[in-house]
Amino acid sequence: MLVAIDAAMGGVALPLAALIRYLAGNITIEAELGNASLWICALASVVLWSATLRVVDSGYPSTQLNGKGIAVAAALWTLAASGTLYLLDKELASRLLILIAAALVLCGSLLARQKIRQGAPAARSESLPQLSVSAESALVRGEPVSIDLSRISHALARPTIVFDSGQLWIYPSVLSPSERLIKRGLDLFLAVIILALAAIPMAIIAIAILLFNGSPLIYRDERVGLFGRRFSMHKFRSMRVGAHEEREKLWAKSETIGPAFKIANDARVTRIGKILRRFSLDELPQLFDVLRGEMSLVGPRPAGVDELERYEDRHRLRLTVRPGVTGLWQVRRRVDANFEQRMSDDLEYIRRWSVLLDLQIVARSVAVILSGRGV
Repeated sequence: MLVAIDAAMGGVALPLAALIRYLAGNITIEAELGNASLWICALASVVLWSATLRVVDSGYPSTQLNGKGIAVAAALWTLAASGTLYLLDKELASRLLILIAAALVLCGSLLARQKIRQGAPAARSESLPQLSVSAESALVRGEPVSIDLSRISHALARPTIVFDSGQLWIYPSVLSPSERLIKRGLDLFLAVIILALAAIPMAIIAIAILLFNGSPLIYRDERVGLFGRRFSMHKFRSMRVGAHEEREKLWAKSETIGPAFKIANDARVTRIGKILRRFSLDELPQLFDVLRGEMSLVGPRPAGVDELERYEDRHRLRLTVRPGVTGLWQVRRRVDANFEQRMSDDLEYIRRWSVLLDLQIVARSVAVILSGRGV
């Protein structure tokens, strides 16, 4: 993902710098944004910015590169980009344009690395097991030594192994950076389309809730997302006000075997709430959680905080991808009294993930919703 971000930074820096100059009133928009040489240089910078970062960071791509290193890379990029522009079009070459673009790639890269570091799960730091005498002797002779990680691959659904800044990171059952980037792009694309199509139905639902149940329209619930981080999930309110405070007392009546709360005929659900739940219309506001990056369109359902407290360690593997509005378990079974079956479906989804699988689950979810087989 970091490589893709750096490439995007390099590609948009010059056009953004030209746009900033235009908005400041220094140039006409045709003078630079309409110049083909600017866009050729911007295209070259997709590779150029990543290349200069690689020059100053031997472990690239790395989130550990400090501000000084990125500043050096920005200085090298400035020289290379200004030289390229000068060769393409001497009249276009501008110190101010290049300096604004350099500031953009510098600040953008610093923010991107800080954001990725903050979003990474806390890792347990362990030293590498001691190598055998024969392996150490081989290294002394300059011969390569391989470390067999097949046991990890067999034990986890989709492990990702990354070497970053002298450390070997093992992420259990997660998508690779490029896969996460593709999945995020698909989420944004589909969520915008679905929201556009659902805008009128959502307005009608909001009016109906106000008329029959009063405010609030939206129910906010604290849930557990990627790597166990908490976030506020949004739904159309389908229960009476104050229903959440009753949940702890009702745990003994939960009909699911395992750490998941579910009561089929929950007395707290309002009459209009039953209709919303039957067609899963109460879930529509979660599309905004998808846009915010807290959820994915497809994935394991987000766990409640009280459910997480009841998890065994192995159950947390389902938290290694963003929670979904819909998922494999929902379209297969819809209702299942055994949490272990849900867990099995979630791990199968992580192991089998592909763009095609997400599209299939979304299509099947639409069929399930239209059939009215919700709960």
